[in-house]
Amino acid sequence: MSGLRLKVLCLHGFTSNGTVHAHQLRTIVKALPEYEFVFPDGPHKVNIDSEWDLTKPEVHLWNELVISKSTSGHRAWWYAREGKEKGAGDFVGLNASLDFIGSLMQKEGPFHAILGFSQGGCFAGILCALLQRRSIAHPLRSHLPEKLPSPLAGIIFSGFKVRFPQYDEVYAEGINIPMIHVMGVEDDDVIVEKSEELASLNTCSEILKHNGGHQIPRKPEDISQITSFFRKHILAAMILPAQSLI
Repeated sequence: MSGLRLKVLCLHGFTSNGTVHAHQLRTIVKALPEYEFVFPDGPHKVNIDSEWDLTKPEVHLWNELVISKSTSGHRAWWYAREGKEKGAGDFVGLNASLDFIGSLMQKEGPFHAILGFSQGGCFAGILCALLQRRSIAHPLRSHLPEKLPSPLAGIIFSGFKVRFPQYDEVYAEGINIPMIHVMGVEDDDVIVEKSEELASLNTCSEILKHNGGHQIPRKPEDISQITSFFRKHILAAMILPAQSLI
């Protein structure tokens, strides 16, 4: 591994963007200097006025942060739209995001690891499930290059499983990529149970619960656990041939 620059694909949350995501992850990036972190913008622009109530103080502060820290505006990997029947709905724009990320991974990869926050955490789970060789026949897999290798490990913050039933097959065979699932016990946007549901799909997962809400933890002990998990599993995958790279 000497001299090898390892790459991490970082997927931001709904209404965020790559620049803001990099700001949120600056402590972890600093703790992993041997990695190159890539922060793309989601391809879909979001009109935050139509999605959220800007009169709420927390929404107003978030909007100001995005405006002050970046020029890309509010972005997304898809728009969740509810259907007429209970439990029905769709992720509008997911196919386009798979096309976009597949092209980016092919051009700028290989990516040795993946990291996602909130909607980006959900997207990371979808990507890893689709990139497994066993899932090659899934219809969504056609939006990704045929021989694109799977990441070797992942960090998921406030992630969740897709809730609409037409996507259940994506997870039918689980996710065989080691992941640490980080969740806040005070998170009202993605409650712990939803993050645990995604974690349960992993054949090799670790759960870290922090005392915060819908955010990236900053405490040294949390950062240490995250980076230790990451390094351990990347090293193991680099030494032992990973199934995804065979």
